[in-house]
Amino acid sequence: MNYVKVINGTAVPYSLSKLRSENPQTSFPEQIPDATLASYDVYPVVTGAMPETDIVKAGPIELIDGQWTQTYTGRDYTPEEKRPKMVVTMRQARLALLQQNLLSGVEAAIAAMPEPDRSQVAIEWEYASTVERLSPWMDAMGTALGLTDEQLDDLFVLAAEL
Repeated sequence: MNYVKVINGTAVPYSLSKLRSENPQTSFPEQIPDATLASYDVYPVVTGAMPETDIVKAGPIELIDGQWTQTYTGRDYTPEEKRPKMVVTMRQARLALLQQNLLSGVEAAIAAMPEPDRSQVAIEWEYASTVERLSPWMDAMGTALGLTDEQLDDLFVLAAEL
């Protein structure tokens, strides 16, 4: 369990070993009662609610409903942080494109690309086992299919579920 010592109204992380070392003339039981701790301005810290986000960090320790509580802050990954992890199999990619009625436009989009991109993308489309969201040809393919970055991200999310 974590503890704080309240000094001038501010909660400072603290430990029972520090309490014992700062009070060498006091004999504390192994399990120190909360009332005894409070007489030294030492209090247990309870864990507050964790946000349901991608990234969670410990926030300040605050007095909430009479208990010193470890708070947390959080945020979701930005699209730029998510994209490097977006990798799907070509099977998943094709199924997602099919579900979104975009599969038939892929061949035409590849054919409309200038060389040498056309040949390179055609090889990737035909023979790659996976496709990465940050692949150099993915933005060109998204543009050719009339997709925004967000729509392309959503297509990868859909594909990953298939």
